[in-house]
Amino acid sequence: MTHTLSVTDHVENHTYHHPTFEETDLNDPIAHCDLIDAAHSYARAAQAAAEAVEAARTSATALVNSDIEAIEAFNAEWEAKTAQGRGPRNEMGFTAEVKSRTKGDLDALNQATEMASLRYQQCRAISLRAELNAEQATHAVDAAQARLVETARRLTTREATRENMTA
Repeated sequence: MTHTLSVTDHVENHTYHHPTFEETDLNDPIAHCDLIDAAHSYARAAQAAAEAVEAARTSATALVNSDIEAIEAFNAEWEAKTAQGRGPRNEMGFTAEVKSRTKGDLDALNQATEMASLRYQQCRAISLRAELNAEQATHAVDAAQARLVETARRLTTREATRENMTA
């Protein structure tokens, strides 16, 4: 907004007018460009933050599922290794044989365990990155909100000053 300060005084009849602002662009939509720009920045930051938070939630769920898979793979490998070392068991007069796993079975379980561990670590890295992105997006929203509030405050102060000057 451009304001022109004009003071009119009539010395001959001893009347003085208070300073007034001459509104040259009151209806100009560009007059509040800063406020509109700040509002758009805030809206974009809020949308990005919402998407980042959703990505963090999704990656956290994937991380938990991967952790479960890794634990199950470790347990299967551990059980196979434990069962391999046992011989037939006698319990209360019954002989039970534990089917021993072959070397190929243990190798396959070992590889499955390693792959599950790798998937877990990959999911963990993705989850950590998503959490960091969500935190940064949240900070961006806070900064955009502060800018929006400051711009609105500045415009409100300007308008209040103008009204006081015209009164």
